[in-house]
Amino acid sequence: MRTEKKILLSALVVFLGLAGLPVVSDAQTFTVSESSKMTIYGSANVTDWDAEVKTIRGEVVISNADESDWSDAQASWFEKVEIVIPVADIDSDSRRMNNNMYGYLKKDDYPEITYRLIEIQDLAVVDNPGIVLTVRGVISAAGAEKEIVHDVKITRNDSGTLIVSGSQDLAMTDFGIDPPTAMLGSVRSRDEMTIEFELHLN
Repeated sequence: MRTEKKILLSALVVFLGLAGLPVVSDAQTFTVSESSKMTIYGSANVTDWDAEVKTIRGEVVISNADESDWSDAQASWFEKVEIVIPVADIDSDSRRMNNNMYGYLKKDDYPEITYRLIEIQDLAVVDNPGIVLTVRGVISAAGAEKEIVHDVKITRNDSGTLIVSGSQDLAMTDFGIDPPTAMLGSVRSRDEMTIEFELHLN
C-alpha cells in the first residue's frame, strides 16, 4: 500500500512539473520585412494622387508553414495577423499634401494605423504552393474602426519568403474623415481610395 502511494505521489509530481512547461507548438511567427510595399491610391475631380507607405511593421503566426505542399491548407493554420503603419511614414512626395493627410488622420492623437485578423472565412488552393484567403479583419485609423472582408493571395518564393498580396477599396468616411476640398471647393477629393500591398514575411 505504501509503495502504491509513493508511485502515485511520484506520478503527481511529474505531472505538475510537466504542466509548468511551455506547450510545444508547430506554429511559426513571421515578421513583415523592409522589402514589403504598400501604396494608397485616390483621386480628385482634377487629378489622381497616391501615397507610399514607407514603414510597415507586423507579425503573422502560421501553423504548418514549412509544408511545401499547401494542397491540404486549412484556415485554422492562420492564427494571428497584426499589421502596424506609422502615419508619419506615409509619403505622397508633397509636403502640403502630407501635412493635410496627417491632419485628417489625427496623427498626434492616433499615430498608427493598425490591421488585425478576426477570422479566415474561406481558403482556396490556386497554384501550388499558392493559396487565396477570404479574410475578415478590422482596420483602426483616426480613432475609428472599420471591419472589412477581402481576399489575399499567399505564395512562397525560391528563398522561402512568404509573399502576401492584394488590394482593398476603402472610403475616407469609413473613418469619419470628410473628403478634403481646396481652392474654395473647386478641387474636391473623392471619398473612395484603394490600398495595394505586397507584404514579404520572413
